[in-house]
This record gives sequence, C-alpha cells and structure tokens, in this order.
Amino acid sequence: MLSSIMTLISDFHAAHVDVREDALAWPSRCRPADRPALIDATGSVAALRCRSSIAPGALAARSLTEGKRLVSATDADGEVWLIPAAAVWSDWATAPDPQHPMPVGLATAPSAARAMVAGLSDRLGWEAVMHLERGADLPVVDNAGGAVGADRLVVLDGRLGHHVPTVLLLGEDVLRWGAGATWDVAVQRALFGHGHGDGHEVEVSSVTRSLAAAGLSPAAVDLGSPTLRRCGIVRSSIQLLAAVG
Repeated sequence: MLSSIMTLISDFHAAHVDVREDALAWPSRCRPADRPALIDATGSVAALRCRSSIAPGALAARSLTEGKRLVSATDADGEVWLIPAAAVWSDWATAPDPQHPMPVGLATAPSAARAMVAGLSDRLGWEAVMHLERGADLPVVDNAGGAVGADRLVVLDGRLGHHVPTVLLLGEDVLRWGAGATWDVAVQRALFGHGHGDGHEVEVSSVTRSLAAAGLSPAAVDLGSPTLRRCGIVRSSIQLLAAVG
C-alpha cells in the first residue's frame, strides 16, 4: 500500500510541476518590463536588510537558500527585505533576467492578501508532500472525514514544525494539499483550490502570527507586470523567511 502511495505521489508531483512550469514561463517577447531588479552581493558592495529564506522542499530541516544574487521581498507587515533569488527562480544563476519562477508558492489573485493566502497554502502543503515522499510519516487527522465528505480519502496532518493547519488528501487516484487558518479551511482549500475562502486579510494576520511562533515569516516577491496591474491582478512568489537574528 505504501509503495503504491509513494508511486502516486511521485508521478502526480512530476506531472503537476511540469504543467505549472510550462504554463508560467514568460516568453521573451512578452516578459514584464518592471520585473524586480536583482542585486549582486558579491565583491565589496554590502547589501543591507538581508534576510534568510527557507529553501524549497527544506521546511522540515529548516535549510536555507543560498546565493549571492538577491531580490526584494515584502513581508506581511510591509517591511522590505533582500532574499536569495535562488528561492524565486530556477534560472537565477544563468539568466540576467530570469524567466522561470519556481512553481511552488506562485500565486495570482485579485488582491495581495488573497495571493499571500493562496501561495502559503500551496507552499506549506507542498512541503508536506516532499516530506512524505522522502519516507517520513505524517499523522492522520482523525476528525476530518465529515469535512471531506469522502470516505475513501485519507487526511494527513502536514504541519512541519509550525501550527498552521495543513493537510494532505490521499486517495486511490488523488493527492491534494492545502493550508489555512483553520482545519476546515485547509481541507476545503485542498479540495477546491488554494484560492478558496474569504476574509483573506484576517487570515493572513492569523497565519502570520502562527508562523512567527515557529520562527518563520511569510513574504511576497512581486512577479506582476504592468498589464496585470492595470487589470487589478497581483502575481507573487510567496516565500518563507527565517527569523531575524
């Protein structure tokens, strides 16, 4: 049974990432003109207000992203920090103007708060998937069956050193994930998409406090374009920053 679940996770994840990377890559002919500038922190120039970020797939181990090219990220309090560009783009080291954002935690929404919620839901849930894929055990959420409404789904607790409700839904041909301010919201988001829910400003505040207790802070790197902004659409890469000091 475990072998078949692990095969499902591996196959599903590979297909999921391939689809999102292809869909979200910007062709050179239409790339945004005001993509956030990258700063080279090598040499004698000292970059101020730097902040460490958790490497993708390394939340359980709290491993940090490395790299001397930096990009600005804005946390939930509006503070701006410089973080490694390696956390945001897969081609950060080879392209002067990176075109391939990491698909995990990438969110498009009609508001910054909703993008933050959606990106965090994706990132926290995906981190749990990676943890499970590496052979770790995740506990079953006992009282989630009624909320899910499907007896064949197993609901796993995907929290990795934090207290933000995070779930993985496993079934014979299902693997979905979500996170939110409550377990019910996390399950509904896993079922119906990371944009599910309302009261996003309040939820951002609640989730930010929970993450702060675990030494983490969510932050957004703006990957929007002039056209998207004119349409009132926010496009962000949501990152997990390590505690200052």
